[in-house]
Amino acid sequence: MPPPAAVPVAASRTDVSIDGSVGGHTATVPSQPLLPDASHGAPGQPASESVAQAPHGASEVDLAASEAQAVDALAAKRGNEFAERQAKLDRRTAEADYEYQVAQHVCYSHFFVNHCLGSALDTMRTTKAQIRIEQLALNEEQRAMHAQQRDADTRLRLAQDAANAPQQAITDRANQAAYDDKQRQHAIDAASRAASAPAAEASHLADYTSKQAQYQAKLDQAQRTAAADAQQRRDNARKFKEKQQTAAEHQQTVRDRQAKAAASAASAASAAAAASAAAAAKAASGAAVKSASSPAAPAATSVTPAVGAASAAASGAAGK
Repeated sequence: MPPPAAVPVAASRTDVSIDGSVGGHTATVPSQPLLPDASHGAPGQPASESVAQAPHGASEVDLAASEAQAVDALAAKRGNEFAERQAKLDRRTAEADYEYQVAQHVCYSHFFVNHCLGSALDTMRTTKAQIRIEQLALNEEQRAMHAQQRDADTRLRLAQDAANAPQQAITDRANQAAYDDKQRQHAIDAASRAASAPAAEASHLADYTSKQAQYQAKLDQAQRTAAADAQQRRDNARKFKEKQQTAAEHQQTVRDRQAKAAASAASAASAAAAASAAAAAKAASGAAVKSASSPAAPAATSVTPAVGAASAAASGAAGK
């Protein structure tokens, strides 16, 4: 496929030669105006048709605004053109890649494969070199369009700043006056605070002294209460100790009385036993005298009541 014909594009205001560096081919971009300046009109058109002439006596802001509007309108129009040209370049690049792949497939059916592949590669490189030249020119035009918009916006901003300068000066003076008023009021407030500082300090000192006195009174009351509680606890401990001692003494008295009663009971039991033994001996002696005439059974009967009387006396002593 032969390379497409060169498309005239605007790159600069002078002829520019760009070396494609492919197979010795050199592509030259024809000379065209860079961009239609907003103040000079589009190519082939007078300035009066591109930008409406401002009326006599128009301000710099109106002129700059008209120029910015014209540049924006031109940028919108050229933006569509740029998009279409970019789409064509993308499509041509895709077609070149596809045709190269097809050529590679066909070359493998030829006898001189390497020669055929080299020719296909040279053709693709030549096509892509032309596409790159046009892509660079398109990028340059887009950058120039953006620069023109930026310059127009800058001129409009500067014109607006110049037009607003008197009002801005008035506003600045008002702001400065307000700032000075605030500074004076701040100085007055500072002087007032400095004048009232001794009285305020005395008031704070009096409040502090009063609070300290109240705190000290509460502290003293708490100490007195703690001392009274401590004395109460000591009294309670002393009373408890006395009660414990009284109880111990009472228990000792009870034990002594019980021991004494036990000793008395034992003594009574011993006396009863002795009396019983004596009665038994006496009864035995009487029985011996009467043994000849009376049987032994009545003697045993007479001894038993004496033993029971001694046991009863011992039990009574132990209970006391």
